[in-house]
Amino acid sequence: MPIVKKQSMKKKAAKSSMASAWDYTDSISLLLYGRSGTGKTTLWATFPKPILAIICSGGIRPGELKSINTPEYRKTIKAWVVKESTDVRDLLETAGDFATVVLDHGSGLQDLVLKEVLGLDELPAQKSWGLASQQQYGQCTQQCKEIMRAMLNLPQHRVIVAQERSFEGDGNNQDVIAPCIGAAMTPSLVGWLNPACDYIGETFIRGKTIEKVIKSGKKTLRQRVRVKGVEYCLRTGPHDVFTTKFRVPRGRTLPEEIVDPSFEAVMEIINGKG
Repeated sequence: MPIVKKQSMKKKAAKSSMASAWDYTDSISLLLYGRSGTGKTTLWATFPKPILAIICSGGIRPGELKSINTPEYRKTIKAWVVKESTDVRDLLETAGDFATVVLDHGSGLQDLVLKEVLGLDELPAQKSWGLASQQQYGQCTQQCKEIMRAMLNLPQHRVIVAQERSFEGDGNNQDVIAPCIGAAMTPSLVGWLNPACDYIGETFIRGKTIEKVIKSGKKTLRQRVRVKGVEYCLRTGPHDVFTTKFRVPRGRTLPEEIVDPSFEAVMEIINGKG
């Protein structure tokens, strides 16, 4: 009899340590990358407020927030410029009162950590071959993973921003070149981060077009015509070159891109309403 009771207590203790996996579907983690000026900051600024923005882009006067410098955003976004990796860890510990946490950007965090690993005051503007050993790059990657893992484990919406980089081939077969464009961090860090995030999107700009109806005899044709201006887009659909990922139920069709992307537009796609 005592043995049965002991086993029952163990099962109860094990069950009490579990959490329903469905509890983690309310918030999202997004890896957002793209060239400078393509709307990354404008997009994450639409996420639920208040927002904790950790600005880690290097330089004394980062300019990321200039595109959202309005009284409304100044009230709802708490932005801090970090100069040490410990600052990022400290800010993550204060994230409890925020609805969204943003790291802008991961590329800058990697440079910051590498600078600390090398014991330098500043990294060279152009990083050259041999700047750091393989072991030092490995140490840098591990520290970045620890910081990003702590961020991704938060219950809020999480957005990691990065610049854009082209990766050529897989390094194993020199005869086959398979270009891939993704977040501008080391391959090992990107290889860990991509599956760790729920969603991956690339921001880009394209020429603006409108649909026009053209009559040709008895036929009515519709075609898109280039007009003045540009469109800011978020690439969401599967692509053979650009890294994208949207975790949605199988069978749900994803658009190739979202024009004028926002948090609401992203959630509509995720919830099957877009």
